[in-house]
Amino acid sequence: MACMKLGSKSDAFQRQGQAWFCTTVLPSDIVVEVGEMSFHLHKFPLLSRSGVMERRIAEASKEGDDKCLIEISDLPGGDKTFELVAKFCYGVKLELTASNMSVKLCKH
Repeated sequence: MACMKLGSKSDAFQRQGQAWFCTTVLPSDIVVEVGEMSFHLHKFPLLSRSGVMERRIAEASKEGDDKCLIEISDLPGGDKTFELVAKFCYGVKLELTASNMSVKLCKH
């Protein structure tokens, strides 16, 4: 069950410049680019909790690379929204507030 505990602590996410890293004993196997920000993550937590990410990972994996790249350019709230999505997928406890939920509810 070590897979389920991947990045389960909030301190497992660290920002370095324009990149977020999930610091675990396993190297990341997926990079998600949202605008100018890159998220170096693991496939399993994303696809186990998000149908959208499961489809995007499947599409990106068809290209045959060990490390897949997903580009998301039209996400309301941009990289700040995806940071919350990634933390949710990893099981990090999130405080949902009016300010961090408003961008998730907005549509273009």
